[in-house]
Amino acid sequence: MAETSEETHKRVQEYYGQQVKSTDLLVTNVCTTISGEGSAKVKKAISNVHPEVLSKYYGCGLVFPEAVEGCAILDLGSGAGRDCFVLSQLVGPSGHITGVDMTQEQLDVANKHIQYHTEKFGYPKPNVDFKKGFIENLKDAGISDKSYDIVISNCVVNLAHDKYPVLKGAYDALKDGGEFYFSDVYVDQPVPDELRKNSVLWGVCSCLMINAILVCRGVHIRGFVLERSGQDGN
Repeated sequence: MAETSEETHKRVQEYYGQQVKSTDLLVTNVCTTISGEGSAKVKKAISNVHPEVLSKYYGCGLVFPEAVEGCAILDLGSGAGRDCFVLSQLVGPSGHITGVDMTQEQLDVANKHIQYHTEKFGYPKPNVDFKKGFIENLKDAGISDKSYDIVISNCVVNLAHDKYPVLKGAYDALKDGGEFYFSDVYVDQPVPDELRKNSVLWGVCSCLMINAILVCRGVHIRGFVLERSGQDGN
């Protein structure tokens, strides 16, 4: 019997909220970012992020457009907030970053360090907030249509049971002319059931890997113009 969306959510929440406490505990290198990637500006921004937040980063690429000063950016599956706090520096005090995640333990870490980063960046007030919710249903998380200049996601779309609502939600949240940047893991054929049920692969984003052909079709259906960049595999 196929797994339901609720079962998928529960499995992902348990893994990232209770089983894995830091990047060091990931059992494979599937969900990792190549060391040394990124511009000097991005590397500096990453180095300014609190160590606890960095230790709970499980992304697989870089999703940092750099000419974003003053922009409003939405992060789908923001986890402990690493990418949000990096982008907080890139948009400056006049911009704003919103992270959406469904795992309370991850959100607790992100929220705990908002004030730390606000002070470290020298901002008069926070320019980051985090909302609890499912990326398949952004409206329930309080995300309004046409309210963001950019939407990003870092190795999280694959964890969604149904990818199309995620794409639709991202498109709806963007202002006219907005952009969606996401890094993820892909396959060019369906994932066999025996792999989908593998508990280890579940934790490293390999059981619900995105079918590249279908996601490209979905992107076009939702109205995006597709461009690919970055390292092979992302």
